[in-house]
Amino acid sequence: MEPIYAHGFHVWTGTHVQLVIVFDYRDREGKYYEVVSKGGRDLAEELGMLMHNMQQFLDEEIIKVNDVRVRPRVIDVAVGIKGDVHRPYIEYVVAFEAPLRKGDNRYEVHYEEEVAEYDYEIVHIFPPNTSIVGWEMAGSGEASSNVLRVRVKRGTRVGGRETIQFRVP
Repeated sequence: MEPIYAHGFHVWTGTHVQLVIVFDYRDREGKYYEVVSKGGRDLAEELGMLMHNMQQFLDEEIIKVNDVRVRPRVIDVAVGIKGDVHRPYIEYVVAFEAPLRKGDNRYEVHYEEEVAEYDYEIVHIFPPNTSIVGWEMAGSGEASSNVLRVRVKRGTRVGGRETIQFRVP
């Protein structure tokens, strides 16, 4: 399978963050369609492996909110087909507690530098009336109200340290 796009949504509510991350793939041979449509033990094993692998990936990252390390946990994974047997997707639901406070806050993630293999977009939706003060991330970003969107093109060097500064009323 070849990754072709990803879309991640970080929804910040009070002191809790929920992430939904969807990875789109191209599967020229349709092998993933077989696993998805067959269901049963093969699908359960695939879901277990995907959950384990994503959790390992998250455990390798260092994520901090206001200088406090947080520990994201994969709480669900689903797989499916987007209208064509050659277009599978994997969807993860991830959650973590975030020690937000009134006033200035900082989200920081450290991970290994790499070159993006596919285009992706990350959307952070902060609590109502939150103002986004700034961010340092690869790609192009735009803030509107309490929403930050960052788009990254394939071939972009990403990783290292990324930050978002925001103000909670």
